[in-house]
Amino acid sequence: MTDHFDSDVKLTVGNEHTIRTVQSVKDACEVLIDWPQARRGPFYQSTREVVEAAIAGKKTAEEARTALMALAVHAGVLVDS
Repeated sequence: MTDHFDSDVKLTVGNEHTIRTVQSVKDACEVLIDWPQARRGPFYQSTREVVEAAIAGKKTAEEARTALMALAVHAGVLVDS
C-alpha cells in the first residue's frame, strides 16, 4: 500500500492564507496536528480517525484524501486545483 495520494489536496492555512500542498497520508497527519484547536469538531474527529486508520493500514490513502477534502470543504479552506 502506498502512502501517497493520487492527486494533491491544496489548503489555505493561517491568517496569511498560505497554500499548503498535501500529498500523502503523512502530510494529512501533519495538517491535522497543526489544525486549530478551536476548529476541532466532529468533521475533524472523523477525518482524524480515517487518517489514523490509513496509517495503520486499515484504510487506503485515497480514503484519507477523501476525508481530508471533506474536512477542508467544511472548513472553507480547500483550494480548487
